[in-house]
Parts: sequence; structure tokens; C-alpha cells
Amino acid sequence: MNKSCIIYGGAGFIGSHIADELLKKNYRITVFDKINSSRKNIEHIIDKIEFIEGDFNNEVDIENSIKNKDYVIHLVSSTLPADSNLNPFYDVETNLKSSLHLFEECIQNNISRVIFISSGGTIYGNPVQLPINEKHPTNPITSYGIIKLTIEKYLALYKSMHGLNYRILRFSNPFGEKQNPAHGQGLITSLLYKIKKKKPIEIWGNGTVVRDYFYIGDGAKAIHNSMIDKSANYIYNISSGKGLSINQILDKFKRVLKLEFDVKYKGGRKFDVKKNILDNRLAFKYLKWKPETGFNDALMKTWRYILDNK
Repeated sequence: MNKSCIIYGGAGFIGSHIADELLKKNYRITVFDKINSSRKNIEHIIDKIEFIEGDFNNEVDIENSIKNKDYVIHLVSSTLPADSNLNPFYDVETNLKSSLHLFEECIQNNISRVIFISSGGTIYGNPVQLPINEKHPTNPITSYGIIKLTIEKYLALYKSMHGLNYRILRFSNPFGEKQNPAHGQGLITSLLYKIKKKKPIEIWGNGTVVRDYFYIGDGAKAIHNSMIDKSANYIYNISSGKGLSINQILDKFKRVLKLEFDVKYKGGRKFDVKKNILDNRLAFKYLKWKPETGFNDALMKTWRYILDNK
């Protein structure tokens, strides 16, 4: 019988791409997402998967959903880097405590492996070297990053205490089809949506903040590779390994997509790390993974999706 996998947060942007990829690999897929959550991202596969509506903070919902599963993919986060510092208590209650209960259930149900999607964009903090490899110091400057890192540490603890098998994928900045611009995360999608709606483009700072962007379809393949990984590594950066500033991205909007728009620059934000580029060589060596889609091609895919759907 084919292996079974449950994706917590599977109806969202990242989760839906993972579901698509794992279906190609003949896994039996269960998607767990919020009550009354949109099924738009998975409507094309809804008859091929099991869909469970539930509350990730409800212990009974987690207990019932995880039975008879081989793999767990944990994508759930109730906060964003930009707002997490406003209420760290909420961050702990809804993300950390719920994750710990999930791990307890993984142990009780003999889950083969947990795949946790962490944040390479926030857990390292201000870099002391570039590109940032997996051994770089971790000094997050947002509650979001602190909680992601803490969940990582608890996975290591549960491995030591209970033998819980896991892999952590530290995503840089994924983008592509099905990303919701209304969620406040995803610079490229948000800006393209505003351009489509002829809304003003406002940039925090002077546009020189540099990030590492990769196409989400490539990232979904990294998930599968981490599920079958036989190496002794537990943590991988998933990224393009290349940095682009906001100003460079705006220039690509004009040159690649032939868009016209006005830009207004505002004051910078304290929680914005000035430059973040992840070293992905470990994933290349052990996961046999690399980003296959060039930035310009991924940009075209994203723009076409926004034109057709938003």
C-alpha cells in the first residue's frame, strides 16, 4: 500500500503545491486545514485526497487526524514576521504549544518522519556572513523567528528523548502560483497584485533590502526528497542561493513583465534584516535538490496566475 502523508496547513499556498507534488509520487494525501478554509488551491485534486477541517489548537482534532499516517508535514503558523512581536504570548499559545502536542501525537502514532517547514528568512537574524549556511548563528529578531527556532529545538529534543524522526527545511522566500496577496506575506505577489489593481506601490525603506527568492514548485520537490533522505542531516536550507533587492525586483517587473507603476518609499522597519541569502549546497549534496526554475520564469508564472485569478 502507498505511504500516507498528512499536511497540516495543506490548503494554503505552500501546502497545496506539496500536495500536488506528493500525489505525483503516489502518496495517499490528507490535507488538514482551518474550519471554513478556502479549498480553491486544492479544488483540482479534492477528489484525490482526504480533506479534514479542524483546529490545529484543538488536541482532539489533532489526535483524530493523525491516525494511520506515515508522514507528517507541519506548515501551520498563525502569525507573520511583521506582526508577531505585537503579541508574543499569542505566538507561543497558538504555534509553540500546538506544535508540541502534534509531536506528542507523532510519538504515540509511530509516525515515520515529521517534516517541519521553518523560516530561513527569520531564524538567522542579522547575518555575520553570506551566504548563510545551516551552521550560522541563529539570533532571530522577531517572535515569529524565535518560535520557529524553538520548534526546531524541540524536534531535536523529541528525537533524543523519544526517537522522533524529523527533517527541518528552512525556506527562504518562496513565491509562485496560489500565493494569497491578502495574507501579508510574500513581497512579490503582494506587489504584483497592487500593480494589477492599479494601487500605489509603497516600499518600507529605500528598496535595498536583499532577500533570497525561489519558486515554490521547486520547494515542493524538496519536501519529498527530505521524506526519503537517508543522510545524517536534520536541517536544510531551501533557497535559490542568490539575493535580489526590492529595487532589483521592481526593475524586473518593468523589464520582464513590461509593467508600469509608481513607487513611494517609506521609513524602514526595525525587524527587517538588511540582507538574507541562504547557502543551499547541503540540500544539493544530500537531498539531490536544487532550484530548477529561473527567477524570470517563476515571475512570469506568478504574474499569469494573478491576472487569471485575483
